[in-house]
Amino acid sequence: MKVFCVKWGDKYDRSFVIRLRESLKRNLTGDWKFYCYTDRPEKDYDLPVEYPELRTWWHKLALLEFKGENLYFDLDIQINGNIDFLKQDFGTLTLIDSTPWKTEQDELKFKYNRDTLVNSSIMRWEDQGYIFDKFLSNRNTYLRLYSGIDRWIYNEKIDYKYFNTDKISSWVEKKDNVIVIENGKYINK
Repeated sequence: MKVFCVKWGDKYDRSFVIRLRESLKRNLTGDWKFYCYTDRPEKDYDLPVEYPELRTWWHKLALLEFKGENLYFDLDIQINGNIDFLKQDFGTLTLIDSTPWKTEQDELKFKYNRDTLVNSSIMRWEDQGYIFDKFLSNRNTYLRLYSGIDRWIYNEKIDYKYFNTDKISSWVEKKDNVIVIENGKYINK
């Protein structure tokens, strides 16, 4: 199994990669290999980005070219316990249902921002390269239409499912969990 993160630009320093990798070592059993997909390779586990023309979160889509059992984690994730429950059912692109941390105000954003109930802070897949191929087929249009891969996946009717667990939550829900997504927590850093 391959486990990925993406470090592009300077929003997160290398300490976030190290923190994630060490947390995975403590909380993910079995045979797996860690990779950081980055525009600044410096460690033996770093893979240089294949599409330097892409920016920020769009590099996550390029990871779908990897076949086999794959997991992806954003750098702003806190892992507080065993996450072996993620190591199953790789056949369909699997994402997080962000409905629990959406508010009534967010409903207005759907109308104007092409918003989403999908969160790609954690992804699981096996052979979904065709999704990245679809993105590349009309890349310039998609980059203008969508401010992130979550919106693209949700609004372009990409085949996906949600993780079937209550062990993943957002920090905005203010609850401890096995995995806490710190989405938006580091926006001003």
